[in-house]
Amino acid sequence: MLDITGVDLVKFAQKVYELSMPQGLGFLHFTPEPLSEERVVELLSRFNDNPRMALAMDYVDGRACKMNVFKKDGKLVINDSWYDHTDAQLQTLLETFGKGDLVKGSSAAEHSPACNCVDCQKKHPAY
Repeated sequence: MLDITGVDLVKFAQKVYELSMPQGLGFLHFTPEPLSEERVVELLSRFNDNPRMALAMDYVDGRACKMNVFKKDGKLVINDSWYDHTDAQLQTLLETFGKGDLVKGSSAAEHSPACNCVDCQKKHPAY
């Protein structure tokens, strides 16, 4: 888990959205506009009283965001890999908020065989 305590969750969610692409039938709901602050506040408000989650973004306006922010021991944490995203995208996300040193040199750089990110798609044999 990566500690992102102190990060502005509105700006964090907007950056997650920016770095995410439509996937599958998500292209039907895709909009090129950035995620509005009002929409992020709406997403965050769902977890005001939740003791374990601060934010959950699965598919947002067709984009496969796949990001959860957990509350753990008074901190905000995320998984050390980002499903359906590249390690470079995770690095970019964290660097945007001054947390880039959290993943440099970590073993979290590997993707699972089920990963469907753009980089891993290039490695899979054509069907």
